[in-house]
Amino acid sequence: MKKRFLALITALILCGVLVGCGAKKEQKAVTIRIKCPPMTMAYDADHPDAEIYDLFTEAADKFNAQYEDAKVNFKIEKFQYVDEKEQVVDKIGTEEAADILFGGSFNMPTYILENRLATWDDVIDDELRGDVDDAIWKQCMVGDKTYLMPYFQLQNTLMVNKTLMKKAGLEKYIPKEGTIAQWSTEEYNTILKGLKASMPGGQNFPMFAYASNNQGDLHTMTFLRAYGCGIFDKEGNFAVNTPEGIKALKWLKNLNEQGITPKGAENMELAANMDLFYNGQMAICMGNQVNLNDCRNLYNLDVFLANFPSPDGKGYATSYLNGFTLFDNGNEDVLKASRDFIRFIYSDKDLLKYSLSSTPVLKSYVEENKDKVFMMQAYSDNSPNVVDFLNNTPNWEGVRAVFYPNIQELYRGSKTPKEVAAGIDASCNAAIAEGRSAAQ
Repeated sequence: MKKRFLALITALILCGVLVGCGAKKEQKAVTIRIKCPPMTMAYDADHPDAEIYDLFTEAADKFNAQYEDAKVNFKIEKFQYVDEKEQVVDKIGTEEAADILFGGSFNMPTYILENRLATWDDVIDDELRGDVDDAIWKQCMVGDKTYLMPYFQLQNTLMVNKTLMKKAGLEKYIPKEGTIAQWSTEEYNTILKGLKASMPGGQNFPMFAYASNNQGDLHTMTFLRAYGCGIFDKEGNFAVNTPEGIKALKWLKNLNEQGITPKGAENMELAANMDLFYNGQMAICMGNQVNLNDCRNLYNLDVFLANFPSPDGKGYATSYLNGFTLFDNGNEDVLKASRDFIRFIYSDKDLLKYSLSSTPVLKSYVEENKDKVFMMQAYSDNSPNVVDFLNNTPNWEGVRAVFYPNIQELYRGSKTPKEVAAGIDASCNAAIAEGRSAAQ
């Protein structure tokens, strides 16, 4: 009896073990291919060489250590900025296709039109949605679907030489320390006039202007909003040939003729304007956090930030949003694991540190770290004034290729502002139509 009882107990134990093993969740094996440019992410002085690649490698190890739904093999690949077509676009539909892409790709609207991207809405809970400004989410969405998970932003505003402003007696327009100035277009014109009177000579200029290539064309587009032009119509086409758009073009032309902006701007590059600003020969130039740090650390300039002017006085800024896009390559297991992986990054504060290389999009993280990065809180507070310059426009590179020659015509005087407005609409909308057609 004793032997039979022991045998029964042993059998029951073995059965329990087998049942336990059978109940253990079997992990699927999935591979997530991540592609990213060599984007610098120097989040503190001790990590000047950090890149977005480092975020992915660190996150992959931490994710795998706790993830139970699948056994994930990460393939993380860097590509040069100029190789996005070769390494991302041309790889679609192949075994080397990206599942996750990091950056602020101008190609994203085209990817969406071609139904290449999956959405992030399933992993954006109310807490995460509320921790990012609505103006930022708007740039990430088409309709009610979210195609970009924003990680950080690099805002473009105006940089202003505070010393030259004081010399011109314009102290009342200088904002409180640590904030971004907001000027109406009328106030901005008063400032330019005051600066001009205090900056004699043919080599000193109150404001920047250029049109020799597509570099910095975004900032010219932002100035076109100064008198209420919205740039785009409801269908997403350029609509500069309006009373407001023509008035803005006439304004830019007049500023150039008065010597407020450099003569020969049609042959100047953005870089040449930046040199004038760094040398103290220009009072107002475009700038972002990188330029701001250069002014303070390399050129010892006392500068402050201001929005581009607007009729209502709140002003405009633009932002290069960088974040994660998710490609739908037809594998639901990969999509699930990819979504879980990116959501994991946002739940781990240590993995958010890389976003301190610019301005994090999470308001709570900005609040926790506002003393670590100069003007970070100000940039975050300025998010409601950011305009979506890309506007989900397909073939944006094609748009840029035809926009600046029209501005050249304006500064050269070979076309009137009204003719330039018509030329912008015709050429830019032709490029957009080409992008839409190619996506069919």
